[in-house]
Amino acid sequence: MINLSFEEIHKAKTGKVSDKWESYLRHYDSLFAMYRDQEVSLLEIGIQNGGSLDTYLEYFKNAKILIGCDINTNCNKLNYQNNKIKIVVGDANLDSTYKEIRQLESVFNIVIDDGSHVSMDIINSFIRYFPLVSPGGVYVIEDTHTLYSRNFGGGLLNEFSAYNFFKKLIDIVNFQWWRDHFKMEDYLTTFFLQGIPDFIHQGWIESIEFKNSVITVKKSNQAGHDKLGPRIIRGTEALVVDLPR
Repeated sequence: MINLSFEEIHKAKTGKVSDKWESYLRHYDSLFAMYRDQEVSLLEIGIQNGGSLDTYLEYFKNAKILIGCDINTNCNKLNYQNNKIKIVVGDANLDSTYKEIRQLESVFNIVIDDGSHVSMDIINSFIRYFPLVSPGGVYVIEDTHTLYSRNFGGGLLNEFSAYNFFKKLIDIVNFQWWRDHFKMEDYLTTFFLQGIPDFIHQGWIESIEFKNSVITVKKSNQAGHDKLGPRIIRGTEALVVDLPR
């Protein structure tokens, strides 16, 4: 049986509407490939007409559970024949909604935030749901072009925007190189006045990738800030530069 790409599945889609930019489809083909045959648990925050869940179901044929969460009560109208798809109607950043999601599944290989696109909601959702991502899993934020708009709590020079938040996390990925000179708490004080979330402090963020309108955060396989590993030098001839001692 031929497996269609994520892009091919989306472009051939009928039924429930799914709205994705073309570059997302190609990004997901690469990003999700390693999970394709696994029993994936996926959470999507913001599902609109619910069509993306059909796409995920076709792509991840061995999926364990695909949860869609949306604040729009009209999502109660959505019905799926496959019981692997679950719908939670509510604000993803409310404790009650979070609890309902956790009752369905507590660990996710993939979390996709396609919700309000409001800067503070994006930050709060990341803080709340990234800890639920399994080691080695991914957290994706879509439509981040909205973060250049004041209408979404953003702005190019807005130091409190979600873009600025994730840009600062780049330095957290490299914390081992400046931790002796500056406190993490001081560096992130713009966003955390009363303590940094444990997952940031413990070093669970492996990498952050910025693409046009998409941010992808990968979770480390294990916590820690010494991510570079030992320096490995092989060979015996150093004719230009002396070997380090």
